[in-house]
Amino acid sequence: MFPLKYLKRGYKDVLNILYPRFCLSCNKLLQDSEREICHVCQADLHLTGFDYLNGNPVYEKLSAIVNIERATALYLFDKSGVIQELIHNLKYNNHPEIGNFFAQTALDYLSNPGFFTGVDYIVPVPLHPKKQRWRGYNQMTEFGRNLENFFSVPYSEKILIRQIYTESQTKKNALQRRENVKNAFRILQATNYTGKHFVIIDDVITTGATVEACAETILNTIPHSKVSILALTMVL
Repeated sequence: MFPLKYLKRGYKDVLNILYPRFCLSCNKLLQDSEREICHVCQADLHLTGFDYLNGNPVYEKLSAIVNIERATALYLFDKSGVIQELIHNLKYNNHPEIGNFFAQTALDYLSNPGFFTGVDYIVPVPLHPKKQRWRGYNQMTEFGRNLENFFSVPYSEKILIRQIYTESQTKKNALQRRENVKNAFRILQATNYTGKHFVIIDDVITTGATVEACAETILNTIPHSKVSILALTMVL
C-alpha cells in the first residue's frame, strides 16, 4: 500500500494536468506553492503600508473632502506594472477571482491594525445595472465576499446603488470627475441602517471623486452613519 502522502501528491499532479493554473498577470503556469499570482509577479507589487502610517495619504486625501473614519489602499498603482495588468484583468477580462488574491492581502495586512473593528457592513462602489449587465459582474464582488468570510462583516450590494449611468472617469480631471458622479448614487431603505459603520471598497483611487460621492451619499442619507474606505490600489 502506498503511503498517504504519495497518494495526495499523485492526486495533485493529476489535477495540475487536467486543470492547470496560470498566473492571472503573466499567464505563466503556477507552481503548487503559488496562488493566483506567481512569485515573480508578486515581487513587482508594492504594498502601501499606509494603515501603519500616521500621515496616511489615502486618509489625508479623502478626509479633506468628506468625514471618514479610516481609509487605506493595499497597493500602489503603477500604470506600466503588474498591478495595472491585474486591475485590468479584474475589471474587463472576466477574472473576478483576482479579488481572492486582494482579499488575502487584506487579511494578512489589515488584521493587526484592526481596520474592520466596529464595522457593520462592507459595500462596493456600485455599477449601474446597464454596465453590470454588459460586463457580467461587479469586479469587487469576490473581494467583498472574501472580506465577509475573513472578518465576519456582512457584504451587501443592496444598500448603495448607482442610479445614474455615468461616463468613464478615465480621461477627466478632478473637477470633472466630481461633477460626473454628482447625485449618481442613492441608498435603499436608509432607515434600516441608522447608526451603522460602512466600509466602501473600490479598485483604484485616483482623485477619490467616486468613493467621496459614495461616502457623502451614505452620510447625508443614513442618520448617524460612519464611513471608512478600502481600495485595492491608489495612484500617487
